[in-house]
Amino acid sequence: MPVASGADSVVAFSIDVSHGDDRSAEQWARAAFEGAPTGLRWLMVAGWRLALGLRLGPLGSADHILGWSIAGRNQDETVLESRSSFVSAQNVFRREGTRLVWSTVVHYDRPIAKLIWPPVALLHCRIAPYTLRRAANSWSG
Repeated sequence: MPVASGADSVVAFSIDVSHGDDRSAEQWARAAFEGAPTGLRWLMVAGWRLALGLRLGPLGSADHILGWSIAGRNQDETVLESRSSFVSAQNVFRREGTRLVWSTVVHYDRPIAKLIWPPVALLHCRIAPYTLRRAANSWSG
């Protein structure tokens, strides 16, 4: 599924997967989002809802990860989606051999997104690698 096609912003982060770590892409996504410290999870959800206006689903749902709808899933890839009145976004977690890659793809649906996403992206580029490292360290194989 070419989620990055026509995107206005794409950023990706990757990390080495420890030998023997056989977690699925969905398990990685849950560890990165839902395994973040409580205060950080609150900040993430608040930012998604308040700054970006994203429509999130139930936080404890099997079909959502911290409110993001699971649009596609298999062992090696999980695609999360959400949208607001001015932006649509996907977070894609993909196992690629001995690496886990997390890509964030943003589409500007209205011109205001050009003003709102860039400052949010600055925070995203700080938070995402941190939560990805925490997810890697949470494996207890």
